[in-house]
Amino acid sequence: MCSLDVQYRSSNFFRGLRYSLCWFLWFLHLTTASQIKPADKPIFISLGAYYGSFRVHTDKLSAFKGVTPRGVEVEFSRWILTEQARQSFGIFPKWGVGLNYVDFGHADLGYSINGVAYVEPFLKAHGNLRLSGKLGTGFAYLNRPYQAQSNPLNRTYSTNFSFPLVGGISAYYFFTNSWALKANASFRHISNGGIKKPNLGINYTVIGLAIEHTSNTYVMPKASKLNPYEKNKRSEILMGYSWKKDTVNDHKKNVAMLCFNRSFRGGRINAFTLSAMMEYQQNPGTRIAIDQWSIAPLIGNEFLIGDVRFGQQLGVYLLQGATATNNVFQHYYLRYLFRNKFTAGTNLKVHGRVADYLAFQVGIIL
Repeated sequence: MCSLDVQYRSSNFFRGLRYSLCWFLWFLHLTTASQIKPADKPIFISLGAYYGSFRVHTDKLSAFKGVTPRGVEVEFSRWILTEQARQSFGIFPKWGVGLNYVDFGHADLGYSINGVAYVEPFLKAHGNLRLSGKLGTGFAYLNRPYQAQSNPLNRTYSTNFSFPLVGGISAYYFFTNSWALKANASFRHISNGGIKKPNLGINYTVIGLAIEHTSNTYVMPKASKLNPYEKNKRSEILMGYSWKKDTVNDHKKNVAMLCFNRSFRGGRINAFTLSAMMEYQQNPGTRIAIDQWSIAPLIGNEFLIGDVRFGQQLGVYLLQGATATNNVFQHYYLRYLFRNKFTAGTNLKVHGRVADYLAFQVGIIL
């Protein structure tokens, strides 16, 4: 049985490697054939593999202790080396998209194919050795969701489609301006944002190696003195909606929220935030109506990436709804500003290590 499982994993992994190699060669051909190669925005392609460790964050997932995910990925990215970008962000940012295949290392967990969009600010951009951070999100297809009869152990996800989150660091060694070897370490999370339960989420850490190439010629700009920036403030009112389903009891729940947010810019790429949130979660099991409501203040940080805002907040309930598992929660959001008048995006609310819900938001900037 063990031999069959090893053969199954090896077959899946090398199949993913073949697909990734095909994607890499295809993208390489496109960039090589391209006639538009701006020196200040070089396009890069990388091919890599990674090895990880499944993080057991609750006793309900103890069956997966010691599981080792393995994956391959192809990334297509653009490095913005303009002085305008550096004056806006204080760094030379890189953005891109990645396609990766991961075998989670256990038949009940199956495999996933992920598409991730990411930003990668370079903390050290000059010389042969270069360092960067990375943050991304996207969509994932998973092939072995929870089923009460056929797959009861897998309480990590219960839908075929979910949302991956990636955060990590990378170290590059550039042999030339065109070729580099990349070592990376990252934390990865996949869940459906509480849309359907059980949804304990897949958490895993990985280390990886990749080779990266560009067919463009470019020159790293010299670091010059940064211009001062305005320490402005922003106020906004947002409304959000989510829909949840519990696989165990088949209850369907509507979630609505109203939020006031105040942002105080404290750096070139970050701001301090204060928020107040009022939330309604439909719950047929509650005895009194007030148990379906929550009120909480939040405090946190917001990264400023052009017109994109990525926020991380911590909230404490003043009024705690019946569905809340504890009185403290995390709140993450990704919003886009339209001409400083309107904003729209998504937010993820989490209790500890378990997602409560993923909602869509729209708002007006005051």
